[in-house]
Amino acid sequence: MLANRYILTFVTIALTLNLFSQRADPEDAKEHFKYGNYTDALKVYIKLIDKDPQNADYPYKAGLCVLLTDRDKKEAVRYLEIASERKSDPDVDFYLGKAYHHVLKLDDALDSFQKYKTSAAGTKQDEVDREIETVNNAKKQIQSPIDVSFENVGDNINTEYPDYYPFVTPDESFMVFTSRRSGAKEFDGYYPSSIYYSQVVDGEFVSAKKGSSMINSSFDDQAVGLSYNADKLYIYFDDIKNVGDIYEADIKDFKFKKKVKLGDNINSNSFESAATISADGNTMFFASDRDGGMGGKDIYMSRKLPTGEWALPQNLGENINSKYDEDFPNLFYDGSTLYFSSKGHNSIGGYDYFKSNWDAENNTWTKPENIGYPLNTPDDNLCISFTEDKRHAYISAWRKDSRGEKDIYKVTFNELDARQTIIKSKIVTEGSTDAIIDAFVVVTDNRTQEEIGNYTPNSKNGSFIITLVPGSYNIFIDAPAFPPKSIDIVVKGKSDFVPFMNKEFVVGNTATPE
Repeated sequence: MLANRYILTFVTIALTLNLFSQRADPEDAKEHFKYGNYTDALKVYIKLIDKDPQNADYPYKAGLCVLLTDRDKKEAVRYLEIASERKSDPDVDFYLGKAYHHVLKLDDALDSFQKYKTSAAGTKQDEVDREIETVNNAKKQIQSPIDVSFENVGDNINTEYPDYYPFVTPDESFMVFTSRRSGAKEFDGYYPSSIYYSQVVDGEFVSAKKGSSMINSSFDDQAVGLSYNADKLYIYFDDIKNVGDIYEADIKDFKFKKKVKLGDNINSNSFESAATISADGNTMFFASDRDGGMGGKDIYMSRKLPTGEWALPQNLGENINSKYDEDFPNLFYDGSTLYFSSKGHNSIGGYDYFKSNWDAENNTWTKPENIGYPLNTPDDNLCISFTEDKRHAYISAWRKDSRGEKDIYKVTFNELDARQTIIKSKIVTEGSTDAIIDAFVVVTDNRTQEEIGNYTPNSKNGSFIITLVPGSYNIFIDAPAFPPKSIDIVVKGKSDFVPFMNKEFVVGNTATPE
């Protein structure tokens, strides 16, 4: 009964705030801002700016709203520059520095932070030195970017609402993620977070489905970890009684069992946010802000006891943890590479993705390596999930091609060799497989219309080899004794990938595609 009253209360607040957003009233904007509904607050502040263009506070608050949502931060620069000129608030130059940082105007960011620091006013003086450090880190990282490309995973997964925290199996057969796309709107203007999943059919993820009530509730449920063989899901759950605990749900045949709260050696009276488990199921890493840490959230490790319970956890130490927040540990399938997010070390702003390797000889973790720009940005980069070959990873981010707010992206590390299917090919005639056909073959990528290569069959046996990465292709065959032939083929990816296949291309008295 209490839970129902809790839901009705927040539905009432959300509906009331939504009505406020239709009016240009300063009190309405303040109410939205107070409850963290920055999207609707921004709408009101924009109306207020039009109504009173000389007001100093409205552009300041509009700039903050942009900074605190996933959208183009150039809007924040525009508003905060105006607010700075009008000296709207003692903290305005601090936030203008952050806005410049987000859009990579790094010299302007340093100037703004230095101006703020010199003023000795405002509420962020204890944070400005760290902001200056991260801007300088960004200047270094941008000079040597890593070679990565980003692919929005598409409408089967992403929506106009926040979609984030993706986890994939090593072979990319299964994805689980979090979305705020349905339910009763909460006080911050968003729907509650729920867990969704998708499987691969014919090389592509199918339309995502919401997990059942076994793992989702009327409150906030988030996917925060997935086991190597996708038999266990780790869930962050909070409601009116539980704030920041980790639950475990068994998975069998891609169906979720009821989530169960992990024991007291993992969960505490503090805040636990994410977990990962080794491939053998005997070691767990998790993030917690419990007492005794090194500052903020730290990453801890626990071993499974013979009883099946988790032992008292150990802090991973200063090579992993900093005085700032660490989160989303994700142990790679080799059991010795740990990926995680951190606001510390040489972050270029907010959380960055890092990796560290277990040094068995010295019984310690190596100094963490920032994975690099442009994968890391001045925004928060939380939760990265790699495929088994390490050439691909899944992340969530706001980018210019996002559907709305954060979307899920597949990242390709281009310096690593792509998986290629070797196609042993031969051109044959209708009714015969023995004749050697003199021909010229052109392969084109159907997506980019780029010519991939051209081939000539072996004069002795008529065969030729094509190697292609997953995708859709057109095979054009020009054989002098036959009409030209155009054939489309699909090389499947993800868990449907095959390293080798045989393919006969038939030519005859027709040019109709197969």
